[in-house]
Amino acid sequence: MTMQILDIVIYSHDGQRRVLSLRSGQVNIITGASKTGKSALVDIVDYCFGAGECRVPEGPIRRSVSWFGLRFKLKTGEAFVARRCPDPTAASSEDCFVDIGDEVVIPEHRSLRQTTNTRGLGGLLTSWGGISDNLHEPPEGQTRPPLSATIRHALALCFQPQDEIIRRQQLFHGAADNFIAQALKDTLPYLLGAVDDDYLKRREELKRLKDRLRQHERQLRELSSLRGDGVTKASTLLAEARNAGLSTSLASTWEEVVSALRGVADLPGTAIDVDAPDETEYQRLSDERNQLQRQQRQLRDEIAAARSFEHDESAFSREASEQRARLVSIGIFDGSDPTHTCPLCSQDLGEPADLPEVGQLQGVLTDITSRLDTVKRAAPQVERAISELESKLQAVQAELSRNRAEMEVVQSTSDRVQQLRDEATRRALIVGRISLYLESLPDLPDTQALEREAQRLRDQCESLEAELSEERVKERIDSITSILGRRMSDWAWSLELEHSASPLRLDLKKLTIVADTPDGPVPMDRMGSGENWVGYHLIGHLALHEWFVDRDRPVPRFLFLDQPSQVYFPPEKDTDGSMSTVSENDREAVLRMFRFVFDIVNERAPHFQVVITEHADINEDWYQDAVVERWRQGLKLVPDDWPRVD
Repeated sequence: MTMQILDIVIYSHDGQRRVLSLRSGQVNIITGASKTGKSALVDIVDYCFGAGECRVPEGPIRRSVSWFGLRFKLKTGEAFVARRCPDPTAASSEDCFVDIGDEVVIPEHRSLRQTTNTRGLGGLLTSWGGISDNLHEPPEGQTRPPLSATIRHALALCFQPQDEIIRRQQLFHGAADNFIAQALKDTLPYLLGAVDDDYLKRREELKRLKDRLRQHERQLRELSSLRGDGVTKASTLLAEARNAGLSTSLASTWEEVVSALRGVADLPGTAIDVDAPDETEYQRLSDERNQLQRQQRQLRDEIAAARSFEHDESAFSREASEQRARLVSIGIFDGSDPTHTCPLCSQDLGEPADLPEVGQLQGVLTDITSRLDTVKRAAPQVERAISELESKLQAVQAELSRNRAEMEVVQSTSDRVQQLRDEATRRALIVGRISLYLESLPDLPDTQALEREAQRLRDQCESLEAELSEERVKERIDSITSILGRRMSDWAWSLELEHSASPLRLDLKKLTIVADTPDGPVPMDRMGSGENWVGYHLIGHLALHEWFVDRDRPVPRFLFLDQPSQVYFPPEKDTDGSMSTVSENDREAVLRMFRFVFDIVNERAPHFQVVITEHADINEDWYQDAVVERWRQGLKLVPDDWPRVD
């Protein structure tokens, strides 16, 4: 049993106290005339349950009452809470009084004081109601914040005020407000038990498991990184070793690959060493080529010099021969005096000219002739010297050709040697990389246990995610609403409601009741008559509370019904509550409705309490036994003699 109301208490400004006592686990009826304060009871209870605004109507009640109070019967013990009535200009008051014990005595007015505020009161009421830690997280893409169910959300299932019990658009208290409706949609899965009390605990467990799983996976990634991504890195190294001729293994498993790599790393040094070739011959040929090239340049210079000398000699010989030819003509002067007669015209020259003598010219001629003879004798020797130099040059060039051919052969051999050296270096590099890789392996722990633990955590996470998934929650909600639907269908038939021949279901997305007819679904707002609307409100809330009791869900075990007979017995027809002005058919419908409520409460006694405020005062024993107060002939919630504060 959780939270049933034992007393509704109001205090006057001068210290008087008015107590309305209720019986737990039973139907409690407060019957009376209009304007006696019956409908205000719902607002008083709501305010004492920590409402953010006092909705008690302005008038005698607000002016005459200083504190509102409730005494509860809890699962263990009792509690009393009271809230100060706000000033006329204020919406609410933060002054809250709380007392709790095995048995709680209703305090006197002078004992009331602030012991907590509305936030603290809400927390206490939530814990007394049995609501454990819970959290609804909206689906991805929606911007509203996560929401935890509190006593305020549960109370939306406990009140049916006069204007709501006949409303066809909304089934639940306050659902006309979109924010309240959305909050109810978000918290109903928890209140119904589709999301159980361990949901948040398991969410935390899932978070903890995921943290551990991430740690294990991070360790595995680090070890895998050291291994070079496991067998992939090792296989790559083994492939390089095969390509270099260091191995022929085609191992595939981790152990086989590592074993093959160890075999490569253990190869003796001679397996990869290449003897360095002797480079003396190539160096000798290179030195010889340099020497021959120097000789070639020297011979070419000497030949060039000899050719130049030969050219100069030819030029001198031509000039000297021309001069000699001129001087030979002196022979025409033999036997004459060259100083007095012109040798050309034989005329007398008169005074002797200042000219060289014939003897001098003859001397020059003799000298030139001698030199010409010397040049002619030297010319063959120059030609012979040039010929010898050219022969030597040809010999040197032949040696250079031979040297070039030998160097090409040696160079070809050297290239092969270099290739062997490069190959040896590459093989040595591969062996070094393999050795470095293998050296890191002894320090790596065995990852099999770590992998098994990671897989175990992964399986647990998947299992919890499946249990906590939206799909699983929806499946549970569908199952619950199916059970509730069957119950409502039976009750609708017994109450003779419209569409009772069709299966009924509780639509939690739209917060209404739907009849699945052959022509399609018919929601409550498309059903006609106030009698049907009241009837569907009753069967919907009673089915829910029956579920809450049977499944021990954390919802207060009471339901307030304000004037459910109003569609049959409106206030204007009320004279003494006897329903004498009501037709027989309507009277039977009212009796059937109340009898239905009594039967449901009796079936769940003492775990469910219903409080009904009514005009009707039916002359039936079972009804009269349930009447706790009758507010007529001046009796009302607030006595007329209480002082009022303006």
